[in-house]
Amino acid sequence: MLTLISRKTLTIAVIIIALISIILVLPVKFEYKLKVQGKLLPQKEWVIYKGTDGRLTSLLTNYKTGINQSYDVTLFDRGDAMRFALSPNLHSGASVEVNDTIAFLYSNEIERQIKNLEGQLITTKAYLSLNLTGEKESIIEQEKNNFTYALKQAEEQKKIVDRLKALYEKGLVSQEEYEIAKGTYDLYEINVLISKSRLQSVQTGSKHELIEFIKAQIIVLEKELTVLKNRFEGFTILSPIPGIVNRITNSDTLLIISDTTEFVLISPIRVQDKKYINPQQKVDIYINDKRQNLSAKIIELDNIVQIVHGIQIITATAIIEGKTNEMIPGIMADCYVHTGSLTPFDYVMRMWLKMVN
Repeated sequence: MLTLISRKTLTIAVIIIALISIILVLPVKFEYKLKVQGKLLPQKEWVIYKGTDGRLTSLLTNYKTGINQSYDVTLFDRGDAMRFALSPNLHSGASVEVNDTIAFLYSNEIERQIKNLEGQLITTKAYLSLNLTGEKESIIEQEKNNFTYALKQAEEQKKIVDRLKALYEKGLVSQEEYEIAKGTYDLYEINVLISKSRLQSVQTGSKHELIEFIKAQIIVLEKELTVLKNRFEGFTILSPIPGIVNRITNSDTLLIISDTTEFVLISPIRVQDKKYINPQQKVDIYINDKRQNLSAKIIELDNIVQIVHGIQIITATAIIEGKTNEMIPGIMADCYVHTGSLTPFDYVMRMWLKMVN
């Protein structure tokens, strides 16, 4: 009886081995798909966030190319009254276009400097007009007082500049803070020259050289005023990309705009599977266990190895053509990369190696 069972078992085993052998040498091929996890990201993302030191930073990231396209930092003077306000038309889910107004920035210090320059420009033009017409008034004493005040103002600012210069050389203050103080001192020096010229004019009378000097000072003031106004207008923040406004969950992040006209798939690939992956390979995407009716293909494999949970990985980037309602920036997806067709033997060996690894 035992011999009969043994023979029967041996016969079945031989038949199974024979069938497997036949299958392994059949002239057919099976498509091998490598399963990986992937994350869907918008092709571009623009983020505005604030730093602990009061600076405002905006970062534009192109996930399609894998680089940061722009990085802008706005610094404000110490003690400056800064106000940041988003456009009242913005809300989570709102659509924006390129160059739409996103936010407004207000700087009290820059506005003060603009008003100061505008006042100086008006005064200097009036003084030029006075000298051109040759009119004289008994204002010598007043001009003496103005000259004394301008001289004192410049001297006090010079002390501040010297102190900030010493601190700047020691790395205790920023370059911008020192340059702003130096620029203010230069303006005060101009005021001294203007006041001195006015005093000399009312005392001795106008000369051609004085007229030309006043005209030159007007040109300098106008240029300085233009620079400050351009900087002040630059505090109107415009969107560099079209996209959707996302809900903010981070207190330091003020705004995120995602360009979802195209999606990018970022997938970690184990180093030992890298030999199976090549650009232009097709990728099937499943979101919430549902196959998405869209096309995706790999465009890049990076050459930087990272360690995640003890596993060596590289990153593959794929471009997704098309869009479905399930596609949300940041959502995870199951991905199947088409790595080509294999013979039955090669297919079994690759599956075996995958289980072993």
